[in-house]
Amino acid sequence: MTGYKIKFNGVDRLYKDYSWRLSRRAKAVWESGDVLQGKYLNQLETEIAKKYKRKYAIGVGSATDGLYFAMKAVGLNKSSTVLCPAFSYVATAGAIRRLGADIRFVDTDENGNIGDWGIMGLPNAILYVNMFGNPADYTRIRKYCDNHKIPLIEDAAQSQGAVHGKTPSGAMGDVSVFSFDPMKNMPSFGGGGMVLTDSEEVHDTVVSLRRHGISGKDKYGYNSLISEDHANQLILLLSKFDRLQGMRAKVCKRYEKNIPEVQMMCAGPGTKSSHHKLVILSDRRDELKAYLETKGVQTKIHYKKTLDSHNVGKYPNAENICAKALSLPIYPHLKMKEVDYICDRIKEFMYV
Repeated sequence: MTGYKIKFNGVDRLYKDYSWRLSRRAKAVWESGDVLQGKYLNQLETEIAKKYKRKYAIGVGSATDGLYFAMKAVGLNKSSTVLCPAFSYVATAGAIRRLGADIRFVDTDENGNIGDWGIMGLPNAILYVNMFGNPADYTRIRKYCDNHKIPLIEDAAQSQGAVHGKTPSGAMGDVSVFSFDPMKNMPSFGGGGMVLTDSEEVHDTVVSLRRHGISGKDKYGYNSLISEDHANQLILLLSKFDRLQGMRAKVCKRYEKNIPEVQMMCAGPGTKSSHHKLVILSDRRDELKAYLETKGVQTKIHYKKTLDSHNVGKYPNAENICAKALSLPIYPHLKMKEVDYICDRIKEFMYV
């Protein structure tokens, strides 16, 4: 198996599977000349809202913009305090910093989702993440926000396709935000995000913010749009999404069957993961990563530091994950023989 190459991301294989349909959809937009703010973005927004049981969906240039717009739309500002998990991609905290609000970081549970914030003072909002596509304790978070009448913002960038009880990710926040980054479960071949809400006021504000505030809901606003060619391709991928999620779940089950002795970060009871990432925990994480690289297997570390890296020792669960977590390849078009190969190399590393 010398020279065997398994890439971490399989967006190239996704394109190969749907290449002529994706290309035809992009070409149809280019030939029309209507390449921005047209019928395809409207159609994508309508179909996303329907699938995830929301009144509104608003396409934006990125999930990072979407989180920022969401906070502005619910009335947060630089005088606000936002509760946020200490473990996530930098964009989660970055959106709060962009707003200028105070961030109150919270340690995670053992699976990397927002943990117990105890008797902290009342924040103005909670922004939480379904880490690696595994739903957080939505019931607890929702109850807290409802009891204290503060908005809940769901960073669903990694969790499109996840479910908590009967509630799909994308419907767990007063405002929820999806990502169509090329690494995500429904990737655009460029980028993009979607803000989902049931509030007409939030909808109108985000629509204004994404286009320089020209509708009068915000004084200035930004330029943050999904192009029509990407929107038309995403419409196709949305129609294939459940099939692709089923393929992704089968890959995850193969891993679980092959390496049951390895600790994995998994979804809790009563939930369904989006299987965005397949993350294992290892005391010899860096050595294992280097070993797999020599065997032609590309892996990633998500993430090396907490979002509040200056306060070492304050977030023991998050810091433990930062020290041990290794993300393995997982995508719909990963072949079972490739999963077997990866698992064999992991066991080889562990026992030889």
